[in-house]
Amino acid sequence: MLDGTYRVHQGESDIGTMQFLGCMAEHAIVPAISLVKIDKSIPFEQAALIGCGVMTGVGAALNSAKVTPGSRVAVFGCGGVGLSIIQGARIAGAAQIIAVDVADNKLEMAKHFGATDVVNGSVDNGVMKCKELTGGVGPDFTFEAAGVPQLMAEANIAARRGGTATIVGVGSMTDNVPFNALLLSLDGKTLKGSYYGDTNFHHDFPMLLDMYRIGKLNLDDMVTATYTIDEAPRAFEDMEAGKNARGVIVYD
Repeated sequence: MLDGTYRVHQGESDIGTMQFLGCMAEHAIVPAISLVKIDKSIPFEQAALIGCGVMTGVGAALNSAKVTPGSRVAVFGCGGVGLSIIQGARIAGAAQIIAVDVADNKLEMAKHFGATDVVNGSVDNGVMKCKELTGGVGPDFTFEAAGVPQLMAEANIAARRGGTATIVGVGSMTDNVPFNALLLSLDGKTLKGSYYGDTNFHHDFPMLLDMYRIGKLNLDDMVTATYTIDEAPRAFEDMEAGKNARGVIVYD
């Protein structure tokens, strides 16, 4: 915690919790700065999504890349974060949103949340299809949301000259991403990272929940499965298998 103490222990060992919060507990002791009061009318299952994946994705589109109305967008990787980027691009008024993934069920989800075009990367070349779907120019904004180095490179290549490629997925400390040294300069692109949607959560959490309340942000359909705490191992298995947009652990 901020005072150097620990709130979670296993036997005699202290256990650190991510961002002072931890997860999958009915109650937790956390610093006051980590809390945001929400309207009691918001269901907890939906509100829980704002705390991480949805904020990361929507924030990447609205805060980090600053997607503009009428622009063309491509999202590489359509898990929960990628689907949230798609929603953020839709909210920003993008005219075209291309979803790229290797799983057909994720591409169907992408269409449901606002993608205008989908590309199965296991069948077609994602970069070439993004160029083709934008008249050979390339999207104005591209996003990588899977943490895969090759996809990060492809997102950069796919962006149009002068466009913006935003890396949202988290890779490994041992991963490196290849970029063409000549084109990095000549294309005049902006390559940037986005951490947690560059959020000011005291402002952005209530904003996103207001969007949910008025129907601009679809959180209901993001929850494709719920689990009890005893089912947590299966929840992780389903996550790794790509079955859900988002799975949520609930308590009775």
